Order: sequence, then C-alpha cells, then structure tokens
Amino acid sequence: MKKIVLLGPPGCGKGTQSKLLVEKNNFVQLSTGDLLRSETSNSGSDLGKKVKYLMESGELVPDDIVIDIIINKVEEHKNKNIVFDGFPRNLKQAEALDSSLENVSVKLDHAILFQIDFKILEERINNRISETKGSEQRKDDNSETLLNRIEVFKSSTLPIVKYYEEKGIISKIDGMQKVNEVYAEITKIIC
Repeated sequence: MKKIVLLGPPGCGKGTQSKLLVEKNNFVQLSTGDLLRSETSNSGSDLGKKVKYLMESGELVPDDIVIDIIINKVEEHKNKNIVFDGFPRNLKQAEALDSSLENVSVKLDHAILFQIDFKILEERINNRISETKGSEQRKDDNSETLLNRIEVFKSSTLPIVKYYEEKGIISKIDGMQKVNEVYAEITKIIC
C-alpha cells in the first residue's frame, strides 16, 4: 500500500489531485484542512473554536492537535493507499508522521512538491473566491488570509523539502500545468 504526501502552497491543486487519486487509484485522502474544518463545524468545543479562529486568520493549527487528528486516521487506514493533503506542514509534523507510520510498520513512499508561481497562485485563489460569491465559501479563502498563508507555507513547509530530499523520496512537479498533466506526472511517480 502506498503512502504519499502532496506538498505545495495553498490553492496549488493538492486537493484536486488528492481527489483524483481517490477516484482513480483507490487512495484514502487525509486532508488536514478537511479534517480541521470538520472539527470546527461538528463541535462547539473550545478546541473547535480555537481551530476555527486560527484557520480564519490564516495561522497554522498547533502541531499537537493536527498530529493527533492525523495519526488517528493513519491507524484507521494503515492497510490502504493514503494520500496526505496539507500534512505535514512543518518539520515536527514530518518527523511525527514518520514515527507514527513506523509504529504501525508502514513507511512514506513519496513526497511530491507542487512548484508554482506565487503571482499566479494569488490569481487562482482570487478566482476561487470570486467563483464562490453568493454560495458557500471556505472561511480561509479570502484575500486577507492569502498572503499570510503563503508566508506560512514558505517559512514552515518549504524546510521539510530538504528533510524528504535527504530521505530520497521527494519529487518536484510543475504545478502550473493542466490538472490532467499534473495527475499524469503524479501517477508516473507513484507507480
């Protein structure tokens, strides 16, 4: 069973590609964003409120919270193909993921980095925002949090690329291509 991580800035297409892997390659998608949004909507708890506040301001949710949520899902799906979408976001999370996978005798097979032009990324997210006008929109999809989310990605997530390079499992793809072209590259890497 394959375990892969999709890395890239917000709005680069990780979620779209994860969904394709679910539909066409029998993967289970573990999306940090979806799991955290579920936590905020299904709970009036203090934790749910804290997660909601952090997400709406574009901040990262504390590692211990994210790691606990993800690890529970990994244990639930350890015998299936898993695509991690939006996790890990920093070195501590990457190390925790490796450790937890090791504890259930599983290893990470691939980490795939979506390389993208940040100016075009801003246009993509602004288009996603305008397309949802009048309908339900993700609370963390707004112009105010966009720049912060990109800066958080640069400072927190990019350093784990080196970590995965040292493990020999990183692949870099052009995230500016069409959806089907990106998907084709991913399937070449994981097969």
